[in-house]
Amino acid sequence: MITQAEVVHTSSGTGASGFAALMGGHEPPCISLYLPVTAAAGSLAGALTRGTELLRTAAAGLADTTMTLAKAEELLESRWDAVQQSAREHRNPRACAIFMAGNFFDCYWFTEPVAERATIGRAFYIRPLISLMAAGERFFVLALSQKHARLLEGSRDGMEKLKVQIVPASLREDLARQDFQRQAQFHTAGRASAGKRGSVFYGTDINLKERILHYFRTVDRTVSRALKGQSAPLVLAAVEYLYPLYQAANSYPHFAERCVPGNPDFLSPNALSAAAAKIAASHGEEAKAAALEMYRKLVNTPRTSSNLREILVAAERGRVRFLFLPPAGEQWGSFVLPETVHVHKQPEPGDDELLNLAAVLTLRHEGQVYVVSAEELREGAALAAVFRS
Repeated sequence: MITQAEVVHTSSGTGASGFAALMGGHEPPCISLYLPVTAAAGSLAGALTRGTELLRTAAAGLADTTMTLAKAEELLESRWDAVQQSAREHRNPRACAIFMAGNFFDCYWFTEPVAERATIGRAFYIRPLISLMAAGERFFVLALSQKHARLLEGSRDGMEKLKVQIVPASLREDLARQDFQRQAQFHTAGRASAGKRGSVFYGTDINLKERILHYFRTVDRTVSRALKGQSAPLVLAAVEYLYPLYQAANSYPHFAERCVPGNPDFLSPNALSAAAAKIAASHGEEAKAAALEMYRKLVNTPRTSSNLREILVAAERGRVRFLFLPPAGEQWGSFVLPETVHVHKQPEPGDDELLNLAAVLTLRHEGQVYVVSAEELREGAALAAVFRS
């Protein structure tokens, strides 16, 4: 599976599941490779060789696992043609991230340089992706009109329609179906010999807003299933009077507070993408500010913590609502279920980068992760979390 990305832009070939799939409970070892791409038309001429070299530098992480170094090199080489093909579909990629585990393979592209590294552990190393996600670099758009209902995924470089079937396919179709059902009559006649009248049931009229809300609830069920486990914002594109109705039906937790107004059928793909990207970026900033405000209100209560062991245990159990990480710095060690955490000054064989592991576990349970400066947290705290009540 290849996830193509202009700074984390998932292709329609994998649907919305790409980023969420990285958080899944893959059987270790999970191999993460971050590779530079030369400026010459996104050339990957030496990247396979460099990727293999990086694998060898991190080979100690394969000890006591089901994957040998030879198997890892074979997996990388066998998928390299697909990596090169996806590179040709992007404008000036500067780096790529490759994720491998057993029968799992995924690739992301960056339009900015990313530090070269190889990491092997119980989870994929995703910290370079988190800032991009929180900044609204990746988002979803639900374009609703009378004639169409489309779910798209976008980045600052464009959008692609996701392979998600919404039934009924349009508001007009659903309203017509409701009209048919409303006009239908159901007659049940008892036997004449029984001396009883037949029962007659007539459809009940409902007002237009309720009928539209009925359709939007149907759409929401499809959209929420398709985006389960995602953390990117969902932006609605529709005429403005439909926004509060869809907001009432929505159950996706990262729904943007503003919409792209107007009939999306009349907007070019570039115009729709640009308008949605601005809303997504604003949504990310507002969501981060609201999360920090909650942290400050709850600090020094049982609802917050800056203790790495406590945070890891809570994240594993799905109790972390917001996780705040520093932009740099690492904590290496091991997390042994249910509650044992060992922190090491230097990476040891079998270790995980524990800040990254906390992020993966938080996202796996649909929490939010933000990169913040030390000044934004309680004095002396390198990281912090807000727990679910």
